[in-house]
Amino acid sequence: QWYNPSFAGGWIGMPPPLGEDGAVDYFDGTPSTRTQMAKDVTCFLQWAAEPEHDDRKLMGFKWIVGMTIALGLTTYYKRFKWAPIKNRRLEFEN
Repeated sequence: QWYNPSFAGGWIGMPPPLGEDGAVDYFDGTPSTRTQMAKDVTCFLQWAAEPEHDDRKLMGFKWIVGMTIALGLTTYYKRFKWAPIKNRRLEFEN
């Protein structure tokens, strides 16, 4: 029997899903602990669940850049093209 504090009663017949430390060799010298292996598994599952994530982030960045340019152009248009019209003084004769 294996001990698992998350399981009701604390005892379960399943061994730990991640083996002992040192089961994986990292090229960059990262220590191979259970915590690191769990982080790697969760990062892989996140990447596998949303393969379009990078494309969505790039598209969002393009939208933000485009909207910033559009905001600049509309500000220029309003400020310099409409300013003489808005500040015009109209006088009526009786």
